[in-house]
Amino acid sequence: MESAAQVRDVDALYELIRHDRYFLDNFDEKPFVDTPLHAAARDGNVEWSMEIIRLKPSFARKLNQDGFSPVQLALQNDQTQLVLQLIDIDPDLVRVQGREGITPLHFVSEKGDIHLLREFLSACPKSLEDVTNKGETALHIALKNDKVESFHQALTTVRPPWLGPEEAQQYNQRILNLKDRDGNTLLHIATSKSQVQIVRCLLNCKVDTNARNSEGLTPLDISLLDKTKSENQEIAAMLREAGALEATSLPITDKDRHLSRSKDQRLNEAAQAGNVDALYELIWEDAYLLDQIDQVPFVDTPLHIAASMGHINFALEIMRLKPSFARKQNQYGFTPLHLALQKQNQYVLSGEDLLQKKQTQMVLRLIDVDRNLVRVQGREGVTPLHYVAEKGNVDLLCKLLAACPESITEVTIRKETALHVAAKNDQLEAVECTLVWLRYVDMEDILNWTDDEGNTLLHITISKSQIKA
Repeated sequence: MESAAQVRDVDALYELIRHDRYFLDNFDEKPFVDTPLHAAARDGNVEWSMEIIRLKPSFARKLNQDGFSPVQLALQNDQTQLVLQLIDIDPDLVRVQGREGITPLHFVSEKGDIHLLREFLSACPKSLEDVTNKGETALHIALKNDKVESFHQALTTVRPPWLGPEEAQQYNQRILNLKDRDGNTLLHIATSKSQVQIVRCLLNCKVDTNARNSEGLTPLDISLLDKTKSENQEIAAMLREAGALEATSLPITDKDRHLSRSKDQRLNEAAQAGNVDALYELIWEDAYLLDQIDQVPFVDTPLHIAASMGHINFALEIMRLKPSFARKQNQYGFTPLHLALQKQNQYVLSGEDLLQKKQTQMVLRLIDVDRNLVRVQGREGVTPLHYVAEKGNVDLLCKLLAACPESITEVTIRKETALHVAAKNDQLEAVECTLVWLRYVDMEDILNWTDDEGNTLLHITISKSQIKA
C-alpha cells in the first residue's frame, strides 16, 4: 500500500484500478494512512490530485500517521497552487483539524501568510471559530506568534456577511472574547506581548476588559506585572481609560458565585435537570470538560445521571458528544443503561406507570443509538440483558434480544447466560420467552451451556422444581 501511494501518473492509477477495483477503498478503510492524495499534495501535483479527489473525496479529510491532512502537507511544502485548488473544490477543508486540533487556517495564521489567510477566510469565514486542542482560534495564534498583519487580516473577517447588524455585533463579541485553554482572551495575550496597537484595536472593538484568566488575572493585572516597560505603562493607561480593573477590585457578582461552584457540580446539576443549555454553557467555558471526565476509569458521567433521571434529550445529546460515556462504568460498576433499567424496575415495583414508561423509553432510545449496549458487562459481568432476565421483565427482554441477538451469548463471572439467571430467579415467563426466541433464531445449543458449577438450564429447572419450564 505504501508503494501504491507513491503512484504519480493518472494512467498508472487507472491501471491499478483495473487490476483491483477496490484499490482506493483499501486506503479508506485505514483510520490513519498516507493516501495517494497525501503524496500528490507533498509534490504539488495538481492534475494527479484533482483526479484522486474526484474519485475519492474522502481522502481530502483523511489524516496520515503523523496527523496531517493533504492540505496541511501541501502547506508545509509551499504548494500554494494546489492548496488553492483543493480549497476551491471544498472550502470546508480549511476547517479540517489535524494534529493537536490545528487546521490549515491556524497554520497560515501562525506563519503569517497574509495571501492564504485572506483566501481561506474568504472561502470559509466560519473557520475563524475553530479552535486547537489548546482552545486557540486563528486570532489567538496570530498574536502569540507576533503576526500582527495576520491578526488584522483575520479581524476584518469578524463581520459575518450572513448575519444582520445586531447578530453580527453579538458574533463579533463572542469571537473576540473567546478564551484559550489557559483562560486568556485576545486582550490578555496582546497585553502580555506588549502589543500596544493590538490592544488599542481590541478596545475599539469593545471587548471585555475585565475578563479573568485561569490564574485569576485581568488584562490590567498583566500590564502591571512589569511596570518598567513603557509599552506596558501605555497599555495600562488605555485599559484604565476603557474601564479595566484589577481582579482584586472587581465586585463579586451572582455570576462569580455561580462560577465558584465546581464545574463538575454544575455539570451534575445540569444532568439532573436535563438542562442542555447549561451543558453547552459549561462546554463553552471549558471545551475539555467531557474529555476530563472520560479520563477517569470509573465515574458517574452526565449520561449516567441523565439516564437515571429519565432526561432523554439530555442523554442523547451527551451520547452524541461523547459516545464512550455509554459504555463507561461508575464507581459501583454500572453503565448508564444499567442505571436506566434499575430506575425503570423501581417504578414498576412502586406502581408509578408514567415514570415507568418514561424510563422504558429511555432504555429503548439508548439501545436504538447503540444496540451493542445490551451486551456491555457491568458489575460481576452482568449485562443489561442479564438484568431484565433476573427481574422477569418479559417485554423488555424481548426488545433487548431483538435489538442485539448476540447478547444472549454473554455470560456473567459465574458463566451464567440470561437463561441461567432467569431460571435461578424463578422468572419462568422470561425463560419461556427466551426459549421460544432461541428456537426461532436457531441457537438452541446455548441450552447446553453450563455455569461455573457445571449446571445447564435443565439442571437448574429440575433443582428448583420448575416443571413448566
